[in-house]
Amino acid sequence: MKEGVKRWLGVAVAILCVGASLYVQNLYILNVLILAVISAVLAVSVNLLVGYTGQMSLGQAGFYGIGAYTVAVLTTTYQWGYWPSFVMACLIPAVAGFLLGLPTTRLRGHFLAIATLGFGVIANVVLNNWTALTNGPSGIRGIPSPELFGVSLQYPNFFLAFALACLALIVGLVDILVRSSIGRAWKCIRGDEISALTSGIHVHRYKLLVFSLSGAIAGLAGALYAGAINFVSPDVFDLNQSIMILITAIIGGVGTLFGPLVGAALLSFIGELLRSLGGLRLVIFGALLVAVIVFMPEGVYPVLFKGFRRNRPPVSKARARRPAA
Repeated sequence: MKEGVKRWLGVAVAILCVGASLYVQNLYILNVLILAVISAVLAVSVNLLVGYTGQMSLGQAGFYGIGAYTVAVLTTTYQWGYWPSFVMACLIPAVAGFLLGLPTTRLRGHFLAIATLGFGVIANVVLNNWTALTNGPSGIRGIPSPELFGVSLQYPNFFLAFALACLALIVGLVDILVRSSIGRAWKCIRGDEISALTSGIHVHRYKLLVFSLSGAIAGLAGALYAGAINFVSPDVFDLNQSIMILITAIIGGVGTLFGPLVGAALLSFIGELLRSLGGLRLVIFGALLVAVIVFMPEGVYPVLFKGFRRNRPPVSKARARRPAA
């Protein structure tokens, strides 16, 4: 499938999903879909780091929590509107990502993973213990729902459409970046950092950029979460959340545009399907994850795409031997 066709197909699917979300009536399904979209946004954010630049991150929940608490604090304590708080929820995690990248972008492998893990743990500790600002473990309630063009998004249908539109815009932005010179530099860094340096690529600068963008996107997911649930607490933004974000991207397929979306959809569906099994749910869920990682190490989306390509008619030998013009 040609890249241009894939992109137009993606646009068509996004428009269809936004329109269809307005007609869903079941509140349970709506809430599950909203959380699945937020999970997809988070998976896209970590995919920028892991998939396109090869930077392992175990602290994505820290950016997620900063974004959510930015909206919560500004709207409830300082009486800001949702939209100015939404902008700040993207800017503050972007700055945090930049500051985290200053010392850590010179690290590699498990050293970088440990450093980002430390950031996530510190962020969660701050959210738990800075009670004057975050209300500690009790969390913050009463976060107002946003309004758009005079229409309140407190109705799940409208908020789901808004979240889907945000996801589509983010995926479009990532697609543009990946196909630009910035994306080519990221892929070169992922392939061989030493070769990238000798080629004249400013590796540290491009890593700082991807950390900032990843933090901003995760912060946007936090703003969506705060606006959808109207309540935030530190237990949502712990290490387990960071691991789940990373697993979502890996299951879908890191380094691909639509892989994180597929991973978020699969894990959300499987999680809800097994919810009634109680403690056994975690065992089955873990076994399914291990099976996917073992038998489809590239992720679900690349395997499906390769399967599609495998069904295409073979190229004739005469055509295959034809020299390039």
